[in-house]
Amino acid sequence: MGLVHIFGDKPVHRVLDFFRIHSFWDYSIKDVSGATNVSYRTLQGLIPELSKKGFLKYTRTEGKAKLYMFDKDSKIAAELHNFARHIDFEQSKPSKRKLVETSFIAGTKIHQR
Repeated sequence: MGLVHIFGDKPVHRVLDFFRIHSFWDYSIKDVSGATNVSYRTLQGLIPELSKKGFLKYTRTEGKAKLYMFDKDSKIAAELHNFARHIDFEQSKPSKRKLVETSFIAGTKIHQR
């Protein structure tokens, strides 16, 4: 789960999820394109924009390729990461409604407090 499951399957959500999950390494635009199925051309505009806003940071150049990584030191990036983790945690909990429906079908009683 991640931002894609919360806000929809858009390139910006895919890219932020990718960098958030793989936050210990840096990646070129070509690497990100292959991993996220977002076109190289779209990423050429999107990644520098996310870098300006503080979600990503430029780390180094390898040949002609610029490499970027998730900016863990940025307050806005840290808040986004915490938000996505919180949502993932909440959605992983079994809901009470589902539990009641399942027990009703199975013929057992559940006492809720």
